[in-house]
Amino acid sequence: MTPFQSTPSIWVAFRNQEVANTLVERMEPFAHGKKLQDVTVDLLKFMGEVSRIHLIWLLVDHDSSSDEALITMAKKAHEQNEFFRCAVVGAETPDIWPAGTIHMDSNSLSTAILDRLRNESQALRIANSRIRHMRRLQNR
Repeated sequence: MTPFQSTPSIWVAFRNQEVANTLVERMEPFAHGKKLQDVTVDLLKFMGEVSRIHLIWLLVDHDSSSDEALITMAKKAHEQNEFFRCAVVGAETPDIWPAGTIHMDSNSLSTAILDRLRNESQALRIANSRIRHMRRLQNR
């Protein structure tokens, strides 16, 4: 059997770097948190992880929710990885984000955001495990 990494990777794209640092530190018990500081610089790293890691998230704040480069990157990642998900806090136009994006109120507390990511990641982990198991059975 091949090893499978079930710990999600969560990229935080917040304009306020102090908030991003705090979120990355607080998600440490259940996920690998990383800051996405500049889309043009971090694009290759992010897309590399999208192709390598099954459970990957992009967490975006209100200020970054209308960034076209970020939206385009999220759409490419969604096409490349069936278990890629976005979580956008306070999006002005939620319909421009990829399907399956979780939209949260702009007044959401950081604890609520992290709890939602933890719960959704666990659900994705279970779905991913079931799908991998079914595919293994089908390939027998």
